[in-house]
Parts: sequence; C-alpha cells; structure tokens
Amino acid sequence: MAEQRVEFISLQHNGLQDSVISDVWRYWRGSCGDRICPSRADIDPIDIPKLLPHIGLIDVLDGGQRFRYRLIGTHMNDVFGANFTGQYLDEAKEGTYAAFLHEMYAAVAGRKEALFSESVFGYRPDRFLNIRRLILPLAVDDDSPVNMLLFSNTFQSQASLAPGDVRQTLKGVDRPYRSDDIVEIQDVDRYWLR
Repeated sequence: MAEQRVEFISLQHNGLQDSVISDVWRYWRGSCGDRICPSRADIDPIDIPKLLPHIGLIDVLDGGQRFRYRLIGTHMNDVFGANFTGQYLDEAKEGTYAAFLHEMYAAVAGRKEALFSESVFGYRPDRFLNIRRLILPLAVDDDSPVNMLLFSNTFQSQASLAPGDVRQTLKGVDRPYRSDDIVEIQDVDRYWLR
C-alpha cells in the first residue's frame, strides 16, 4: 500500500467520518500544545468519559520492539470477547494479526506520528468486520522516545452494512470476534496524520 500523509481534515472530506475517531484525534491534538505529541500525564480520562469505552493505552517497551496493553476500553473488550489488559501483544494476539498490529505500533513509536488505518477482517465462518484504528504516540517530551500509544478502534460489521456503506456502528452482531478466527486482513486505507 502506498504511504500517504494527510491533514486530518482531509479525511473528513474523503468521507472517512467517524465521530469517535474524530473526537479522539481532536483531544490528542489539543493535548499536544506546541509539542510533537502529548505525554501520558496530559491525557486525563475525566476529560473524555464518552470516549473511554473506545480507547486504550499501550506501553512501548524494549525500544519499540515489544508492546503491552495497559488499558483497553470496554467496547473493544466486548467486541473481541476478551480483556487483554496487562498482556503483551505477542501473548494477546496470534499470527498474521499480531504481525499486522506490531508493524503499525512500531511504526508509530518509531516515527512519533499519528496513524489512521481502516481494514476489513475476514473471520470464520463467513463474517467480516471493518475496523478503523487511530494510533497516537505519547512521549514525556519532544526529545524522549515514545513510551506509550493511545489508540482508538471503531467497528462495523459487514453484515449490518447497506451496499457501499461502511460507516455504520456495530449493533446486534454475532460476537465475539476472536483473533484466532481471522482468515484474512485487507487494508483499505492507511494515512499518517499531522
């Protein structure tokens, strides 16, 4: 997939409208001040209570080579049928999915830039899930490496979508979507944001 770098506002013009992703982006951007990215201390859950079910924190360890889920929102736990809080990525996810996530987490940590991704996951038996992901770096200051990632996921079941509509929310869907049931991952879009 060709790498693209866009202003977040252009995502809105491209029809990639998602209120949760947009709200998380605006909160993170506002927390940056004049820095490249905010620190964990700048992120206060009291400021964003409606977003908490849709966000998580990941510890960046071993120079960006290992990742541990510090916190995962309740909506994500519900969709995936498990709470991965406290687990390392390589313990919580398997195979292609673990590699897919590791590549994105490591890239965000290494580049110290925000990443938007939209993917379609094929699950056994004949289920599909569209996942929009916003992965945001956190660092103590501009001279320090990324030590944590703030992320948000939103989900749309392909079964609940009207033809051509990938913007509905996940409701009444056969859950959970477990990583060991994934048979295919298709990237739809991936953008570095500024």
